[in-house]
Amino acid sequence: MSTTLFKVTRSHTAPDTLGPAGDWRTLGTCSSTPDDDLWFAEPSDKATIRDAITACLSCPVLLLCRQAAADEERGDGKQSRYGIRGGLTPVQRWAADPHTQAGKGKGGRRLAPCGTNAAYDRHVRNGEQPCDPCRRAHNERNVQVRAEARHRRNITGGCGTTKAYYRHLQAGEPIDPACQAASDAYEQQLTAPRLPAACGTRSGYQKHRRLGETACAPCRQANADADRRLRNTGTTTERSAA
Repeated sequence: MSTTLFKVTRSHTAPDTLGPAGDWRTLGTCSSTPDDDLWFAEPSDKATIRDAITACLSCPVLLLCRQAAADEERGDGKQSRYGIRGGLTPVQRWAADPHTQAGKGKGGRRLAPCGTNAAYDRHVRNGEQPCDPCRRAHNERNVQVRAEARHRRNITGGCGTTKAYYRHLQAGEPIDPACQAASDAYEQQLTAPRLPAACGTRSGYQKHRRLGETACAPCRQANADADRRLRNTGTTTERSAA
């Protein structure tokens, strides 16, 4: 009589060589770790529950175990479900059951399945440890939100400005040509030599004085006008005096 050999894999599904229904249970991680304190810890013992879930996630027949639990507990309330099965707590299995009020959600709507950001938020609201698929979905959502925020900042700030140039630098992003050109123009403006004061202005009059020169008539007149505005209005500028 030939003996069928079973090959245990990490695909979370039963091997095709399984014999009669139910044989897959002998391949479960829990069959080699029959410690009830691990699989049936008190709800307050979060550390042991996390250890049990971690052990389940490496089980080769995880999905079959989860499906069996769903079939056996279909429609049951939270108080009728016990232990960690298929990597899920009793509350998680109850919430995922479409035949319970929790599984239907408000207004009869089906709750988001595990592996989504909405399911991650539900775990957190219920005080549960989020499962690995939900954590991955949550992390991916955070990455997307940050990328969208950077995009909105680019639109609001507008590339092609000095401000956008420094924002790219701070974020470690590549500098686009428009922002580089704006930065170059700003630096040229800062380093450009100042034009000499023109005659016929108060600055021209002051330049003559600094150089020890006799001020020309236009500069003397401009200085006299500035002094008169200062006495009458408190400022030397014509715009404020008007």
